[in-house]
Amino acid sequence: MSIRQRNAPAYRPHVGELVLDRRTGRTGIYMDTIGGEYYLRPEGGGLEWAVEPAHVSPVPGPRESAE
Repeated sequence: MSIRQRNAPAYRPHVGELVLDRRTGRTGIYMDTIGGEYYLRPEGGGLEWAVEPAHVSPVPGPRESAE
């Protein structure tokens, strides 16, 4: 069972990484951190949205190789 501990550090994505906003269920590309919030952009482009770092996690499932 994996339950996030209250004091566990937030996931820190790399710029350009696809992540999951668990609050909304949307996936987005991590763009930057401003004012303590992560800014994500939809995969197909569009307006960024802000999310608290505690609500961001890696996208579950198989990952594509960069090779």
